[in-house]
Amino acid sequence: MAARLYELHREASSDEEYLELWPGDRELFGVLSFAQEHASRLKGEAYRAAAVLRMQLAEWLRLAADPFQLSAIDDARAGGTSWRELALKLRYLDRLGEPNAGSAMNLRKRLYVAVNGQPDDRRQPQVAHLIDQRAVEERLAKARFIKAGEARYADLDAAARVLLRHYVAGELRTDPDDDGFWWEQLSEVVDDRRDAAERANLVVYVRGVTRETYAYAKRSGQQPAVTDQAMQALEAAAALATPPG
Repeated sequence: MAARLYELHREASSDEEYLELWPGDRELFGVLSFAQEHASRLKGEAYRAAAVLRMQLAEWLRLAADPFQLSAIDDARAGGTSWRELALKLRYLDRLGEPNAGSAMNLRKRLYVAVNGQPDDRRQPQVAHLIDQRAVEERLAKARFIKAGEARYADLDAAARVLLRHYVAGELRTDPDDDGFWWEQLSEVVDDRRDAAERANLVVYVRGVTRETYAYAKRSGQQPAVTDQAMQALEAAAALATPPG
């Protein structure tokens, strides 16, 4: 955006002397100030395009500053600064000219939603507690996933290794037009499970290869395995990798 603003000014102006004051593409606030100050030098489509770019750049700067302001507020609070003092510094005053602590608290909530929320979250302060609740639920779900993975890891690891042996031996039918992504991934990760989270995640790769194998068998009208032993290994792995419920 900054580079395009510069090009618009360079292309549209016969007097390039003022462009020597260009602050540089990385000084984005300076670019915005410069482009605003010299906006009237542009005409027609260049004027319109530059205005849109200034709008986009201002929005980007505002959003980029949110994490910094949130962190600063939290640090100030941790250091003992009251909400009333923060409101005073931010010039959040009520009708009597007194600092409005509630406005400062609401600012913090809006920033928290903006920084930690999802794209479809709105920025109202009341959404902040939903973000916290969602984060707690995500942590609990991850903990349950890891706990379940630890409980079945030994069986799943053994099943994955047997499955890979049958795959290498050509006893499992695979789509010749497929790039073998899931099988390649499984062979790479099976010996690289260093912690509980990684061990739990092995199920993702086992599920991937079993689903791909069954899907190709359905498309081609063939059995997914060419030997009874390979079929048993595939069924055992699929059962272990099937999500509960």
